[in-house]
Amino acid sequence: MTSTIRAIRGVLRLAAALTVLLSPAPAAAQPLPAGPVSAFDGRLVVGAEASVTIGQTDDLAFFNYTDYEHNALRMFRVALSASWQPLDRIAFLAEVRSEDLDEVRPYAAYVRVRPWRSRPFDIQAGRIPPVFGSFGRRAYAADNPLVGYPLAHQYLTALRPDAIPATVADLLVMRARGWRLQYPVGARHEAPGIPLTSAFRWDTGVQARWRGHGVDATAALTNGTLSDPQLGDNNPGKSASGRIAVLPATGLVIGGSAARGEWLDRRVMSQLRADTPAHAQTALGADVEYSRDHWLVRSEVVWSRWRMPFAALSSSADLDALAVWIEGRYRLTPRVVLAARLDHLGFSKIASATGAVTTWDAPVTRVEGTAGYYLQRNLVFRLAVQHNDRDGGRVLRKTFVSGQVAYWF
Repeated sequence: MTSTIRAIRGVLRLAAALTVLLSPAPAAAQPLPAGPVSAFDGRLVVGAEASVTIGQTDDLAFFNYTDYEHNALRMFRVALSASWQPLDRIAFLAEVRSEDLDEVRPYAAYVRVRPWRSRPFDIQAGRIPPVFGSFGRRAYAADNPLVGYPLAHQYLTALRPDAIPATVADLLVMRARGWRLQYPVGARHEAPGIPLTSAFRWDTGVQARWRGHGVDATAALTNGTLSDPQLGDNNPGKSASGRIAVLPATGLVIGGSAARGEWLDRRVMSQLRADTPAHAQTALGADVEYSRDHWLVRSEVVWSRWRMPFAALSSSADLDALAVWIEGRYRLTPRVVLAARLDHLGFSKIASATGAVTTWDAPVTRVEGTAGYYLQRNLVFRLAVQHNDRDGGRVLRKTFVSGQVAYWF
């Protein structure tokens, strides 16, 4: 409780300081850019995003740990994006990001080609936007009304593509320890696990998209999987994914997604029997969005199955996970916005050598509420409260208070 009170006080001090620093300047001052910067008759467009999130430490529970080993509720992130269209039907797009002043990473880098001028069809190749679901393609600062991420896209499970358990007992020992895993087969060092689908990395491959009257269909072939996107290829297999979205009424979007691909690293596969069948990640998803007046409501369901080999047992098991979340945003005034998200991540059960049956990872429930104040259209301060409950691990429940300033153009 004491740490929570200190965090609240710290966030309030941050809010007071930002109110002074970011309050409207005299008329003679230059305002912050309100939109992307363009040149060469609009053929070159440059945008940027910066966000500062200040909250409590999470060095025991690791509820908000990411696959880049950062705390999503204590993060400084900057991103720079650019689009260059040298010809009417060809465009080059790229984005680089840095978190907590860490190394600069290529988030996106792809070419988009429209083969036919009169048809709504394009092909993209390179480090491409995700096909699966709706959350992965959002601009975080501009289109995420909350500070935290949905569990399906951020929470680290007890799985690693470069290391596997020899027995079921090895897996259950790592239950609720996705932030730091170690298994006897494959890479021996400790490392974080993988989420159901990563919100922090895009995959590399080729993608085709067609947009018709009320229908949007996309398909992709990539190197990595939903939970482990790759710049290069870490195994002989490829991943196939697709999504179809329909717009049956104004403000309503309904989507369905599917994906399948080999998820184990070749270092692990080399230690399995030669006749071992492929071990794939298979995923299905559904998403819906409805907006009207001052309301925006979104929901998404993600089911994922990993085929897991147990090296010492010469057998495999299907490990399932199901994530469901719903979020809503209400704009009280043009400047004041309230938002909330209810989120749950569950896991299938597995039997140990002793006959005991339990979930292979610890189920998690998350509730988050956020109040936001827009100093201008693309500059917002958010105050958030997030509560987590987990059926296992060192910390069963934890509440976090955080504040964020986000700016984009």
